Amino acid sequence: MRTITKRSLFATAVAAAALGLTVTSASATAQATFTIVNPNANGSFTASLKSGTTADLLDTVTNQSVTCYSATATGTATNGVHANGTNLVQIATATFGNAVSDPCDGPLGSSFSAVSTSAINLNATSYAGGITSGSLSNVHVTLTGDTLFGVCTAKISGTASNAKYNNATGELSITNGAGLTVSGVSNCASLMNNGDAAKFSAVYKVAKPLTVTSP
Repeated sequence: MRTITKRSLFATAVAAAALGLTVTSASATAQATFTIVNPNANGSFTASLKSGTTADLLDTVTNQSVTCYSATATGTATNGVHANGTNLVQIATATFGNAVSDPCDGPLGSSFSAVSTSAINLNATSYAGGITSGSLSNVHVTLTGDTLFGVCTAKISGTASNAKYNNATGELSITNGAGLTVSGVSNCASLMNNGDAAKFSAVYKVAKPLTVTSP
């Protein structure tokens, strides 16, 4: 009888634990799904800086900024339903200014250009009224400048907050996107320093607008 009782108690404990796990799993909040409609069947897209606007990088420690009057981006936004907003859109390439024909303005009369060195991910976290909000992660950009002190180079990396895509306008905006860090600084004469925090702002216009929705 004792053996049967112990086994019964053990079986009851296991069943209770399993039931508890089931309840916990079932009660977990489900992640939102996102649907992309891309007019390009292959899922590609191109975008450029909105006319009359600038792309701005600000070192929030030194309060020095770089302002670009041209910027482009290309990438992939795959048609269909996505289980969640993580890596919803991939920006394969991004350029800022052109060192020869259209340089970005930097501090003390310097001129800069910049290019991404890895794919940047647009992560969606919420949706309301045709606007998808989220962030840009896996940002890795190399900045090169012609300054009074010679050639200055630095890397900007991290995640930029405050990203929004508007279906009605086909615009992707980043407003004071925080979460970026300066590193790999060389010959920049304290215009920026390793470990400095940075913010990025820009408004991109998608050539063939995407439509992003979420229940």
